[in-house]
Amino acid sequence: MVDIYPLKALHFSERLQKEISDLVSPPYDIISDSLKENLWKSNTNNIVKLILPEQADGLSRYENAANLMNVMIKDNILEFDQEESLYIFEESFYDDEIWKTFRAFIGLNRIEEYESTKVLRHEYTLSKPKEDRLNLLRQTRTNFGLIYTLYDDTGNEVQDIINECTLGIPFYDFEAGYDPVLRFKIWRLSEKDKIKKITELMKNKKVLIADGHHRYETSRLFMHEVSEKRIKKDLNTPKVLIESTGQAIFPEEAVLTLFVNYNQENIKILPTHRMIKFKEKFNLHDYIKSIHKYFSLKEYVQVFKKEPAFNNEPALIKNISEFMNNEKKEKKHSFCLIDSKKRIFFITLNKEIRDLYPNLEKSDFDFENLDVRVLHRLLIDDIFNENAADKIDYTHTYDELISKFIPVGNEYDLGIILNAPGISDVQKISGMGKIMPQKSTYFYPKPCSGLIMYKMDQ
Repeated sequence: MVDIYPLKALHFSERLQKEISDLVSPPYDIISDSLKENLWKSNTNNIVKLILPEQADGLSRYENAANLMNVMIKDNILEFDQEESLYIFEESFYDDEIWKTFRAFIGLNRIEEYESTKVLRHEYTLSKPKEDRLNLLRQTRTNFGLIYTLYDDTGNEVQDIINECTLGIPFYDFEAGYDPVLRFKIWRLSEKDKIKKITELMKNKKVLIADGHHRYETSRLFMHEVSEKRIKKDLNTPKVLIESTGQAIFPEEAVLTLFVNYNQENIKILPTHRMIKFKEKFNLHDYIKSIHKYFSLKEYVQVFKKEPAFNNEPALIKNISEFMNNEKKEKKHSFCLIDSKKRIFFITLNKEIRDLYPNLEKSDFDFENLDVRVLHRLLIDDIFNENAADKIDYTHTYDELISKFIPVGNEYDLGIILNAPGISDVQKISGMGKIMPQKSTYFYPKPCSGLIMYKMDQ
């Protein structure tokens, strides 16, 4: 049972509608230092000042965020809705030279332990980001961003209600200032009968965290922390009645969540390519014989009957992309390797997973069958094992990776292009309680932060 509740959201004042494109930001964890600086400059009230705060006036970063938020509420820069609502969310993005759109809804999700299998995860969290987000949550008691989750609505029962709500005029409709290929729309859904219908339909579903594992884990830890204080009578916060559902919950027991029906056409996972610098001197040709232990190997010139043209990057990307897409359609485990001497090789696993690991259980097979698992276990950990990686950086686009290998003396020894897993792969593995390898998924596009917020004390 997934328990979903409406909320009286905190959001930027509707009098600031003309500025909203410069008030929101991407999720905190994908904001670079340069982007943070640009967001600060774009508008004095940009949400980045609350989600990535600075120290000020002898206060910690987190205390400063809490003070600044309270000032913004007092000055009517931020305001609360007066009526419980779910929020219909539409994101459009420019991809493959056309605009694509998906729709979802925003509400509160009751926090569950992973053992309940109501909320599924697919990656581990790191302690440092959790500590940072927990300190911010302690001081502000506010969710500024969204946990991006996926659910199965094969019959479109929830989706039909969402689509019906978009027939009205949205109260936000804008192009993101930080990225002109993203557009957002938001509608309020305040009709109690529709809210009840959605919450009842969702009770029989499970939700998979696509993005926001650290924020979800932080909220779970905060819930336990506050609960312990309440038991010790160090805290006396009352339950809050959710009028639309008739349920009462402690405000810390819920987290702000985006619920996305994964059956929509435009839900994407981008690949996460690797760029590696090894600790010792690296020459790919020294490993060719070892690579043949698991993989067949062809040089770019063998496949395309011509040398790779680094001076014609679009054509090079097109060729590599076509090869990788064709291999994925044929369900092959294939990778493209680019070394510091601008040599390009395609390698394809030449063995069956079951032949490599004949005693695999079904759940283990699905895990070992992931491209990213094949890459790390067989190539990086086995074949390159004698020369450990000094650092591994990541990118989600061909052009960024290839651009790193155009100059002579670049900072990486090897670039590895791989295909993204499918949503069904993520579902299967998380549904079995398994965790995917690190940097396996990058769901795109991301929702923005600061559009709809949840403050636990109103």
